[in-house]
Amino acid sequence: MNLESYKKLQLNNFEITAYKTKLNILNNCKIIFPHEETIHDNRITNSILKNSAIVLGVIFENIDKTLTIKDEIFILDGHHRFKYIVQNSIDGMFDVVLLSIYDIKIESHNSELLISDDIFLNKIKTEESFSQKNESNYYISLNNVKYFSKKIININELYLYKKQLLDESIISPIKNSDKTNKSIVNFTPITSKNFSRNRVFPYKSTWITPRFNL
Repeated sequence: MNLESYKKLQLNNFEITAYKTKLNILNNCKIIFPHEETIHDNRITNSILKNSAIVLGVIFENIDKTLTIKDEIFILDGHHRFKYIVQNSIDGMFDVVLLSIYDIKIESHNSELLISDDIFLNKIKTEESFSQKNESNYYISLNNVKYFSKKIININELYLYKKQLLDESIISPIKNSDKTNKSIVNFTPITSKNFSRNRVFPYKSTWITPRFNL
């Protein structure tokens, strides 16, 4: 994809490459891919679409008078807005921020624990053999204490289990910047290498920085 009109953004972290431009989301929806699921109650309005930028992770192939990016783009922030635009066939130009997929920082999205710590630990130990023995690359953390499971053999299985915990109302997403009195549950962070056009992770799996409010 070639873009002729764009503006470089000056961020606090000078090592991050970011540009603001306008993009017809509907016309390019076949090369834009979500990395997380959405929920039905998204409350998107036309006002929200007009006053916020969708953040996209891209691979820059050339930066000159024309900005050239690879035709495989991942949504970093704005999954519900993207879905609303496509489902309602809104043919128009929207503000987007383009970030180098290699520059972003991906953390596990915080979740509040909705049951007691003891019951939760007993649950994950019984169902998936989690323990504090560091015998795996994949973990669940409870208040920064990590529990590992040899039964979980890849990141997809770990996040399928996270989806189960969400569906059972065991945990509930909370912004990483928010304070809470409840216990916090986290998971092995996803990396950009895990992003795929053929896979989406559960709702609110990632907390990606930098964040934008344009």
